Amino acid sequence: MPSRAMIIAIALLALQAAGNAAADRQDDPSARDLVRLTQWFEGRFDNQEQIWFETEGRAEVAERDRHERVHAIHRRVDLPVFGPQVFYVEEYLDDDSAKVFRQRLVTFESARGEGVRMKLWFFKDAKAVRGAHNNPALLARVTPDDLTHLPECDVYWRADADQYSGSMRPKACVFGNGAERRYSQHDLTLSPSKYWRVDRTFFVDDDRLAVGNPSGVPHQLNRAKAFDCTVNFYGENYLRGPGPDDQRFAGQFLHSQGGSLQLQRRADGKTYLLRLRDKEYPYYTERSDFMFLSIRETGGPFIAYSLHDPDARFIGFNLGWSSVSCERR
Repeated sequence: MPSRAMIIAIALLALQAAGNAAADRQDDPSARDLVRLTQWFEGRFDNQEQIWFETEGRAEVAERDRHERVHAIHRRVDLPVFGPQVFYVEEYLDDDSAKVFRQRLVTFESARGEGVRMKLWFFKDAKAVRGAHNNPALLARVTPDDLTHLPECDVYWRADADQYSGSMRPKACVFGNGAERRYSQHDLTLSPSKYWRVDRTFFVDDDRLAVGNPSGVPHQLNRAKAFDCTVNFYGENYLRGPGPDDQRFAGQFLHSQGGSLQLQRRADGKTYLLRLRDKEYPYYTERSDFMFLSIRETGGPFIAYSLHDPDARFIGFNLGWSSVSCERR
């Protein structure tokens, strides 16, 4: 049985270790940035607004310089083996969750005087964990052996006014062989509402662009708000009360950066498209931003839409033959 002196000595050592850890945090110039950066990083982001302006007549953006529609999901996950700040990242194109083109595990840690280090972990079997933002249990047994980490490809973030700027070390993230030897360069900007990034690949020999937007203009992703929606379709005689063609679609997901939902109405056999959009108009100075929810027959013009404050928690409309109600998560 331990003596009283030994117990006291152990307690003093524990207190000293806790004090040293607290002192390290107090002395860490990146400690506060680590907390705030990871809070801002979490969520959904989409560049539908950029796509709209690039194809709008006044923009005059050359087709070769236009950007792909990208939706990025950053879901915080509990994987202590990778550290306290861990995120699952999944990205897809064209607002189509089947078009996944990027899956990563991302971890953040203080690099003290160098800022905040973001490590990129690449899945050896990405398909096995696809959709983990909706089902984190898919990641429960993931270990470092299931991923590849390239230290040369780490991103370093620093505070830049009221946002953060992150970059890979110049020409550090190199891969490939011979004439196909390339390097990746990621340059990112993150704020409470924006996630902008330039991620391109160049040939090592002559710095020619291999992959990425040739203009160097960032993909300008905005933070998306998530809503759970209920859609009701009613039969042709809806004014007389409930009927056999009435339908209710509960638990439907929509996001505010151009999220869309297609549903078929039994009463007329037609498919209807619902879309939710945040709009930012730089041409006006007062009340220029709003959110709107629309419905149309697929391929046709608007049947109806409703306008809402960008911070609204409950949105929807009622057309008699259909109704939509959405609540922000």
